[in-house]
Amino acid sequence: MLYDRYGRPVTNLRITVTHRCNYRCFYCHMEGESGFEEITVDEVARLVRIASRLGINKVKLTGGEPLVREDIVELVKAIDEVKPSDLAMTTNGSLLKGLASKLVDAGLRRVNVSLPSLKREVFSRITGVDMLDMVMEGLLEAKNSGLSPIKLNTVVLRGLNDGELWDLMEFARRHDFILQLIELEPIGVGDEFYESYHSPLDDVEKWLEENAVDVEVRRLMHNRKQYDLGG
Repeated sequence: MLYDRYGRPVTNLRITVTHRCNYRCFYCHMEGESGFEEITVDEVARLVRIASRLGINKVKLTGGEPLVREDIVELVKAIDEVKPSDLAMTTNGSLLKGLASKLVDAGLRRVNVSLPSLKREVFSRITGVDMLDMVMEGLLEAKNSGLSPIKLNTVVLRGLNDGELWDLMEFARRHDFILQLIELEPIGVGDEFYESYHSPLDDVEKWLEENAVDVEVRRLMHNRKQYDLGG
């Protein structure tokens, strides 16, 4: 068993399976970086087996964009053969259509999907691509394929998507998704960018506290609060 510096057991493993990405987000300096050698399927399987022997039984795949890998289904299957208790993926969702059911069959349990906006023009400005329809189709297929829970990650950016938070909440409620509103942090983006786009979530959190039918504090997630709005 592995423990962190606070004496807590380490049970989660995050694997960056690629640095490539099919987005060109204006705040990302990687710009679809492809200069890194990608970890192979065999290397991933070996890593997960070693981690399993150390008590790590939850695996999350990240990128870049994991779904740009042509062997991503094979990679998921190789991990599933080690029998982790949870196998998840963070994705931008644009390539989920046509892959979601295959990933479920290979052993994927759940996904976190980045969704910066429900408006095409805002989505395109943030991501640098016109793929909102593809993401929506991918989310529908992911839901119908049995991936659950499906979490939506939205980084709140002042002057861009901060005016549609209620629409995002309603979209998530209607489709039984979990929406994670993420406050922009002054790390890796530069002071000027942070000052231009940072939008405090204090008012949103206050409204949620007053209107949620239930509030769960996730102790293992840095005391992150999860609000249930019902319906």
